[in-house]
Amino acid sequence: MHIILAILGALAAAFWAFTYFVNAGNEGREAVRDARGVIRRGKWNRRVDKRLIENLADPREAAAVLLYQMAAYDGHVTDRQYKAIVAEMREAFEADEETAESLYAFGRMAVGEINDAGNNMHKILRPVTEVCTDTEKNQLVELLERTAEIEGPPTDMQRRLILEARRLLLPA
Repeated sequence: MHIILAILGALAAAFWAFTYFVNAGNEGREAVRDARGVIRRGKWNRRVDKRLIENLADPREAAAVLLYQMAAYDGHVTDRQYKAIVAEMREAFEADEETAESLYAFGRMAVGEINDAGNNMHKILRPVTEVCTDTEKNQLVELLERTAEIEGPPTDMQRRLILEARRLLLPA
């Protein structure tokens, strides 16, 4: 009888140890998954938290953001402004219709993220100041002026944006 109780006790202890180690293994595996999830989430958040203007490298994209913002200062961007901006980009950037349309769409998305490009001029104009010649910078300021005049005389906000672009791009 003592032998049977000893065997049953040993089996119970073995079963308890087995379930303890299995649970510990499962918890360890879940801890590793949680750690991987935190790392993956951190990478995703860094990618998601960046606004479009944070990654600007193409001066044409920077110009598209400013041109769209210029038109948006009048209120809702009209079809007339849209067509004029796309035509200006086609001519100035020697781009085809599809490229000009995609640049316009990029500008619209970027302005939608930041609400006012005037508050982020240094970031937006960074690729322009790094890559473009003085003639190209002057051409951008002229593009902004023409865009401001599509629906009538420029507003105060449009004039401020033009002056700030001129100050940053064409220092005296």
